[in-house]
Amino acid sequence: MRKGKNHYIFFAALAIAGAAITACSSDDINEVEANQKGLDASKTYYMSVDATKGSSEAASRTNRALSLEGQTLTPTWATNENVYVQGKLQSDNSYFWFKGSLQPQSAGTSTKLNGAIRLSDNWVITIDDAIGTPHQVSLQFPRPEGLDYSGQVGTLADIAAKYDYARAENVRIDIHENNIIGVNTVNFVNQQAIVKFSLVEKNNESNVLSPTNLIINYGSKNISLTIPIATYTTNGNGVLYVAIPGDSEQNITLSATCSDGTYTYNKSSVTFQNGKYYDITVKMTKQQ
Repeated sequence: MRKGKNHYIFFAALAIAGAAITACSSDDINEVEANQKGLDASKTYYMSVDATKGSSEAASRTNRALSLEGQTLTPTWATNENVYVQGKLQSDNSYFWFKGSLQPQSAGTSTKLNGAIRLSDNWVITIDDAIGTPHQVSLQFPRPEGLDYSGQVGTLADIAAKYDYARAENVRIDIHENNIIGVNTVNFVNQQAIVKFSLVEKNNESNVLSPTNLIINYGSKNISLTIPIATYTTNGNGVLYVAIPGDSEQNITLSATCSDGTYTYNKSSVTFQNGKYYDITVKMTKQQ
């Protein structure tokens, strides 16, 4: 990232209809003047945002989890995860990450994210022309970069622990002295679809397939699973849960390595959307 005392970072702001400088009280003006001084790179700021992952409460957990009830897959917060804060440069639309992170204060589908963040050294954020309006950032967990879907073993627990990536875009915030406060409760959207594959042989559906390896090609994405016996002890024979980055109308190919040979499946115009759960029975053809 570029650094320098003369660089300025601008938050995008949403104008409030009908607001005018002349309508501000003396207290409003004092707050505006404080905001216009920007965020000082030498200071630490304390950020607080109410956040949710789902619509219904789930039991408290110390580890991140995905719980399945019927056809509803509910993601939950864990108190040991980190949420990172991302800003955007108005000058060239490039992104940057704040130092530090936010932590969920309780487990479940809803929580409050609190934490200490600061700018990189020698950077200053100034407020743009929309005086007194909320500014915006994005939030992401569990890490700011390098989403990686390799190494999956086919269970919900494995996805929850390693591949449960989510973002909240355009999070509106207010800045008050050393505090950054979320204006509204924000909803995090998973950055992948979760797919339950139930694998059977096409010409003999009573033959449930429990492969040791599964390769999934979905558009330009290639995901390879190495599957231990413990996966089927957990899921049941032939059942695999896979995190797949969402896309629309892509061709999909599955290739499964089983004890009696290789089985394949092909289908065109398949759509997986980020944040969605799919339950699919796949009828695979044995290769001669």
